[in-house]
Amino acid sequence: MRVVILSWEYPPHIVGEMAWYVRELAKRLIEREVEVYVLTYAPLDERVDVDEGVVVKRVKPPINVTTNIVIWSLLFTTKLQAAAADLIYDIGHIDLIDAHEWITVDAALAIKDRFDVPFVYTIHSLEKHRSANSATPLNIAIESTEELGCREADCIVVNSEWMRREVEAKISGVRDKISVVRPYTEYWLDDVIDVYQSTIL
Repeated sequence: MRVVILSWEYPPHIVGEMAWYVRELAKRLIEREVEVYVLTYAPLDERVDVDEGVVVKRVKPPINVTTNIVIWSLLFTTKLQAAAADLIYDIGHIDLIDAHEWITVDAALAIKDRFDVPFVYTIHSLEKHRSANSATPLNIAIESTEELGCREADCIVVNSEWMRREVEAKISGVRDKISVVRPYTEYWLDDVIDVYQSTIL
């Protein structure tokens, strides 16, 4: 199985827990003989690393300072799309995209549509929680992207029953494609691989 993970966080670019989660997930998938490629943000120079068997391609938007995070994310995702296309042309095909958080949704959708690849959307948090239900145009744009990701994803992964209920309450009609995968538990990797395999099928 070939999986491309999209994440704007990956060590050494660490904003929160997601950076460590994605790294640990990728490493453990490699141990289970899953071929993993991580496409992520380059805080310095663009480059390709191999991190304990995980191929990590780091890209940066053409303009790194913008007026808000939504504009930055759109610039960043154009580079993710290009990196994913280059990768697919190089290796032949991929089986699945696992996009983490709203910032990577646009890239995941473009890759899904262009290459007919299933798309798993992994949600670590929701904008309504991060912004305490603020309703500025910026918050609404981010929430709209989250909703788009949920509607277009083949599967949605959340880390708790509470988050499942929050997503169901926020976005109608997605209940049947939400899977709860609890990080770092005994069966964490089994659950992730089950989600991947069921999405591919």
